[in-house]
Parts: sequence; C-alpha cells; structure tokens
Amino acid sequence: MRFLLVPGNNSLSHLAKCLALESSLTSRGHRVVVAVSRGRVGSVEGRGVDYRVLPDIQESDDAGFPTVAWFKRPKRIAECISSEVDLMNEIRPDRVLGVFRFTLKASARIAGVPFDSLTCGCMLSGFPEVLGFAPGESGSELQRYYLDSFYRYAGAKTSLALRMFGLPPIGDIRSMLEGDRTFLWDFPEFAPLPDRTTATHVGPVYWNGWHDAGPGPNRVPVGERPLALVTFGTCMMSVEVATRIMRILVDLGFEVLLAAGGQNDLMKVMPNEPFVTSCRFAPLHSLFRRASLTVCHGGQLTIFEALSHRVPVLIMPFQPEQAHNAVCLKRLGCGDKLVPAQSFRGNPEVYLEALRRRDDREIKSVIRNLVEDPRTGERLTAVREILGKYDGTASLTSLIGSDRA
Repeated sequence: MRFLLVPGNNSLSHLAKCLALESSLTSRGHRVVVAVSRGRVGSVEGRGVDYRVLPDIQESDDAGFPTVAWFKRPKRIAECISSEVDLMNEIRPDRVLGVFRFTLKASARIAGVPFDSLTCGCMLSGFPEVLGFAPGESGSELQRYYLDSFYRYAGAKTSLALRMFGLPPIGDIRSMLEGDRTFLWDFPEFAPLPDRTTATHVGPVYWNGWHDAGPGPNRVPVGERPLALVTFGTCMMSVEVATRIMRILVDLGFEVLLAAGGQNDLMKVMPNEPFVTSCRFAPLHSLFRRASLTVCHGGQLTIFEALSHRVPVLIMPFQPEQAHNAVCLKRLGCGDKLVPAQSFRGNPEVYLEALRRRDDREIKSVIRNLVEDPRTGERLTAVREILGKYDGTASLTSLIGSDRA
C-alpha cells in the first residue's frame, strides 16, 4: 500500500509521530511519503525518508498552537488544500493520515482518498471538559466561551475556503481533525471521553530520533542529588521561566538536566552552574530511567514517556491544551502545574504573568507536595501498567496497513 503522512508543523512531536509510523510501515513493505513544511525540511533530510514539501496554514505566524492568524485568510487555507490535492494526485496514496492537520480532511475528500486522523482526545469536538480547567473550576465557563468562539471563528473562515471547492461548511474547526477513522495517541484514563465517542485509542506513538551527541544517561553528573529533567519542547520557550525553575530545583537539592529542544537561547541558561547540564536535544527515553522529576511545557509525548518510567511531571504551560494535560495528570495523581488555571485568549503571556505572581516558596511547595507524597509512587505504578498495554506505533501500523482498511 501507499501512504501519505502529513503532520501539522507547529510541533516537532507531530512530525515525530509520522517518522515513527514511516519506519514501521516501511519495514512492512509499504511505500510511505511524509510531507513537511519548508521549515521542517532539516528534520527529515538525511534520514532516508521519502518526503515532499507542502505549505501549512501554521506558517502564517509559525505559532506553536492554533491561532487566529492560521485561519484569517481563507485564500491561504484554500492554497494549502490545493497543494495537498496536487500531491495526492502525484503519488496516488491508498490512504492519507493527518497528524493534527486541519486541511487534509478537505483535500482527501477532493482527491477521493480515504482519510485517517491521529490526534488527542481533548481536541475532539465532543470533548466535554474546558481546556485548562478542572470540571467546575472557577473561570471555566468564561474560558469555554473564549475557546468555543475561536473554534467557531476558525470553522467559519475555513468554510469560506471549503466553499471554493464545493464542500459543505463546518461549524467547529475541530471537526477537521476527525477522519474516516480517528485515532488517539492518548489513553481514556488520561482524558475521559463520552461513551458515544467512536475514536480509537492506540496509545502513545513514541519517537526518539531527535537527540544529538548531548549527555547520555552515563554522562550525566552522578552525586547525592536526584535528577530533574527540564524540557519545554521544540516550539515555545521562555528563558525567564527556565532560569527561575532551574534555580529553584537546584535550591531544592536536584541535579538538573535541561533538554533545550533545539532552542539555542535556552543553551545560555545558567552556563556556570555546576549542578546544571544542558544539551540541544537529549535522549529523554534513556534519561527518564534516572530521573526523579520532570518539569516541562505539557507536551503529551514528554508526559507519556515520563509516566511510562514512573517519573512525576510538573507542567508550566504556554497554552490551554498543555494546561489541560496538567489537569489530567493531577486527576491521575501523577503530576501538577506550577500556575493556577488562567483564562487564555491567545496570548501565552497570561501563564508567564501567573508564574511571576507566585513566589519561590509557593513553587517549592508544589514540587515538594508532588515528589514527597507517598501516594505518588503508587499512582505512577498504576499508570505505568495502563501505558504498558499500549504500543501506539505497532497498533496504528496494523490498523492502517491492513488491506482491509
């Protein structure tokens, strides 16, 4: 079979999932093409991957999360759809898979190709909770209004593009993430969904190919201190936040390893601190075996790797989906967030301001409450057992690679 895999380019984690699937599908004799934006070409060159370059609505502002700018110009949306159709007509795939890709559903319908989607449960239109807020938490209804308004705005703008191709309008942009079959890389205990949901949980799709020659598990300084891994992913970061959190961790007696996610500005943080080691990319899958704590932005790939190694997770979010991952972690008893719930209207600064309003004692208290709670270890063990039932890459390969698909 021939497959076209197309990630949203706002996060390297979406491309990572495509690369994991490309390797697995190719090993089974399938032909696979991965399409990336021009800015992501460097991440696929030299890997032996058959790739093409496609425009992405994300390139409107290169934001790490969906923004008004992505959907502001229906003509731009239509251009992306047309480019995807042209590519499908060129390579004639048997199926296409979009990973958090908002335009591929339309182009697949135009080209007459079956469309599958890989996404997370909290981005389904039927997800009942408000991103960033626990059920019933103060401020959740205002946040629901803001988010629903955005989903409707993006849906209306996208509908103008769909009309150019004779396709019906949509009311909620999240419907574009739902395919002929929708697969979820999370698990139901993490983000519970209504019983009527037809999406299939395949579990985390891991990829560990980004790390460079940075410190491996045997090169991290070993002493009396427990190891804390700090990483803010590959698309957003704050030197201010990283500096403060790492200083607090050192004060609490941790050895800190900073995985900068390729973000060079983070490599300049605390360069002379003896208890801090930094690298552009780190082999987190190996380092988690040694870690006692992870502090991150709330990306699910990082979270699930940490949980699979029984490592508690603290989140400093930069957008609502990340903040909601902290809500899910707290529900499981395996993590928390460093800031209280915030009403988000498109500006990540609200989370940075919330952190500035917290003094160091409050932040240290959150950290201690998590790592010193004797129940945390028991809960981590239970979640690791749940995750052990999933092999997202193998499951998804079998599901989409079957001749009966």
